[in-house]
Amino acid sequence: MNIIKSEKARPFLAFLCALGWSLAYPLIKLGYEKMEIMPDDLGGKVLFAGVRFFVAGLLVMVFCLVNKNDMRIKDGESFKILLLFALVNTSLHYLFSYIGLSFMTSSRSTILDSMGGFMLIILSGLIYTEDKFSTRKLFGCLFGICGIILINVGPLDKFFGGISFMGDGMILLNACCAALGGILTRLVSKKMDINLATAYGMTIGGGLLILVALILGPKRPFKISLLGLLIMTGLILISALCFGIYNALISCHPISKIAIFNALIPVLGVIFSSLILGERLKWQYFLAGLMVATGVCIINLKVKGKD
Repeated sequence: MNIIKSEKARPFLAFLCALGWSLAYPLIKLGYEKMEIMPDDLGGKVLFAGVRFFVAGLLVMVFCLVNKNDMRIKDGESFKILLLFALVNTSLHYLFSYIGLSFMTSSRSTILDSMGGFMLIILSGLIYTEDKFSTRKLFGCLFGICGIILINVGPLDKFFGGISFMGDGMILLNACCAALGGILTRLVSKKMDINLATAYGMTIGGGLLILVALILGPKRPFKISLLGLLIMTGLILISALCFGIYNALISCHPISKIAIFNALIPVLGVIFSSLILGERLKWQYFLAGLMVATGVCIINLKVKGKD
């Protein structure tokens, strides 16, 4: 746990989480292809997500058992916060995400989804005195937002066409869940060990997603292959590792200094998509990466007497 609390290790661990989650984007697309989940098969996509998070939660639970954590939920209040944490941070978060993605282009959804990190920075500044919002953080957020927009936006008249509640609305709700989930992470960490909360949160949240998927009804059974299983295993390990580290960082560091790294996810995601899926890599991706990295540095800059 000492490395989690280390200020020197903090940016590297936060970057590791962003790296893992950005790698997940092309792996999910590849997983759909190899398991033959059709673009309009919402039930199949939600089931894919549910299995991923349910098994990742079990994996973190095994880690807690090996680490000899107390697995008991000590009181009713802790259980209620844990249930809310699972519902918001996993179930609703990814349910809104998959519904939204079924009704809109990936480029616009990337921008809206990334707003969750910036919402979290603002919420944290309003709630926690040690993470007070400042001009420096405002400039850091602006650099991050501009970098993300640079990746995706073409002609503005086309980009803002076809706005809908089922598309844009769902992705914005997903971003709100991501922001609220970060606040709930801090709350739940005061009630129990954060690794245990992560384990229960992903297991319960993944189980609820599986239930929703069965109600929606997948259009066809998954095609099981060795490559498909390897991809799912990789995604499970990414979820277990990244959520475990990220939640632990959120629980003991200023939230803004962790959440800003989420702005790197869409930038790194398009680079990994190019390498793994063969998608075209454009020059503005590198400029966008530089802008987002500048925003990260601005927010994490240590100012004497203030940080």
